[in-house]
Amino acid sequence: MSRYFVTCARGLEAVTASEMLSFGATKADPVPGGVAVEGGQEVMYRANLWSRTANRVLQVLRSFPARNPDELYQGFHSFKWETFFRTANTFSVECTLGGRLNPQLNHSHYAKLRIKDAVVDRMREKSGGARPDVDVEDPDLPIVAYVRDGECTINLDASGGSLHERGYRLDGAFAPLKETLAAGLIELSGWNGREPFFDPMCGSGTLPIEAALKAGNVAPGLLRKRYPFQRWPDYHQELWDRLWSEAKAARSPVSEGLIFGADRSGRALLAAQENARNAGFGAREILFLKQEFASIQRPTEVPGVIVVNPPYGERLGDVEELAPLYKQMGDLFKQRFQGWRAYVFTGNLELAKHVGLRATRRVPLFNGPIECRLLEYKLY
Repeated sequence: MSRYFVTCARGLEAVTASEMLSFGATKADPVPGGVAVEGGQEVMYRANLWSRTANRVLQVLRSFPARNPDELYQGFHSFKWETFFRTANTFSVECTLGGRLNPQLNHSHYAKLRIKDAVVDRMREKSGGARPDVDVEDPDLPIVAYVRDGECTINLDASGGSLHERGYRLDGAFAPLKETLAAGLIELSGWNGREPFFDPMCGSGTLPIEAALKAGNVAPGLLRKRYPFQRWPDYHQELWDRLWSEAKAARSPVSEGLIFGADRSGRALLAAQENARNAGFGAREILFLKQEFASIQRPTEVPGVIVVNPPYGERLGDVEELAPLYKQMGDLFKQRFQGWRAYVFTGNLELAKHVGLRATRRVPLFNGPIECRLLEYKLY
């Protein structure tokens, strides 16, 4: 049984914990910014392959006191790194500092250097002088250290960077949402994958594409090429091959006329269509429409779910400039989408007041450092 820490957007912890339990975890405790998980190797493989909302899956190795640079060095130097990789392999070090810090250990770059030195010195001693190289782009062993309040936790990054990088989005010019956060919004909306889904401000298509992945029971990890854990000594090739094959076989067709996206920008829609194709979806599965927002109509007569991430500005004066858009949004929802449920994701609560509709639910979330709300409106 191993321990893992699965990171996610703040506000999605309960959603991610539910995913981990569905993958067979024996324990999945939500904590701010992630989920503390216990389970076997299969849980880690499934999390990387199937999780829609996790950002990274970290394998927790050990914790030790690190109140100063010497204790940090000793903690890493005493760890048996030779059981995890060889001097011919590469590694990287990522370090995050937080909480109450010793003045001697309050800079992450210095901490990373001490950790790197400790790992290299250990490997030199155990190999007779040979040393592993550092590779920050594609390391065999990505080491992630968290130092907080005088204690360090050593982790290995099993995901190799954020899982939001599915591999389908090549044009990031219209991408205010990470794929994992978009998938989380869809989960929080309660969309079941069988009723119509519509994003009337779809930009490069992240929300409709994530909806299609859910509706088609597509494992997001199938879109990635490889993972660091495939180069670790305990890698179970047969187990991974079986899970990969099962995931490929689990994909199902997405019903035509189910998922829609609209945007005023032709350039954004071209990017959305390309991204959808990269994810394996054509116009039959996701219909993208070029429309001014003021002209939007329900794309189908069957009531469904709207999930939209309107602009919410970052400068003084943005509220005054964007308030008419939010008022228009509320008016259009009320007039043209009776029987639907609408979910508005915004980082500006002042702007949200201009929607003019009573929110039946408000879910606190974070888009990076920006505190946001997912607002639910039932349109009668």
